[in-house]
Amino acid sequence: MENRRRHVVIPREFIINHLIMNSLSELGEFQFPIRRIFLRYLDEREDEQYKEESSDNPNFMQEKNMNFRLYPFYINWKKIENNESGYFRIFVRYGYLGSAIFSNFKDKYPSLDVNNFMNILAEFVPEKLLKKTNSIFRIEDKEQSINEFFDKLPKIKDLFDLIEKKIIMMKEVSLLILLLKIYEIKFIINNNNSNIMDVLKYEYLLISYLTDDEYNNIYNENFKGKISKIFKKIVDINGKNYILPKTKAKYMNHIKSIFKSYNINN
Repeated sequence: MENRRRHVVIPREFIINHLIMNSLSELGEFQFPIRRIFLRYLDEREDEQYKEESSDNPNFMQEKNMNFRLYPFYINWKKIENNESGYFRIFVRYGYLGSAIFSNFKDKYPSLDVNNFMNILAEFVPEKLLKKTNSIFRIEDKEQSINEFFDKLPKIKDLFDLIEKKIIMMKEVSLLILLLKIYEIKFIINNNNSNIMDVLKYEYLLISYLTDDEYNNIYNENFKGKISKIFKKIVDINGKNYILPKTKAKYMNHIKSIFKSYNINN
């Protein structure tokens, strides 16, 4: 049977009981900060329900199995618990990976929140990475902005490690796809052949973890609309090598095409 992503609406009382009663026996040490976060959030929203995103796909971890002590990126749990400037909503929507990146970019983009998070990352590609400059001062400014941006992102090898070891939750996949695409474009621009081959390999591995329906859901919920328009303009100006494909099959074909092109040329 094909693995499918589903949304389950869970009553407030069930979550509280589940977190309190099972935090030691079932959910383990990981749940101590998470239990406080959920109880605080739910207590402030007495009549609301929590929408949990889950998947039966064995290639992705369940949130209860994530170990925050072993996670490779720094996460400010205190800010998440206090929901400071939207930290909690980022955690709920984009998981550990989203929380780690959000905290790095929040100072640079004070208005950053769960609604514009992915858009701002995507807009970096045409506004900085692919932007043409003539003046030597503008070139230096562009290079500085690019370096600062990538300094705030997780290192590419750490992302590879998450993919290979399958330390990924389903809700983090859309962000991970976008990050790999940004790195892919950077390496293509710089003609960094070895890194192009590596990022294509792990893009292929990540996309292969998904079913066709799961990829379609991810695209429609995260990329369709503003981000797809951003990449359409990029393709119109710079060519099809910069496409963000709409389906799993098209993504796989894109990866094979880029790989074949650079493998032949080198």
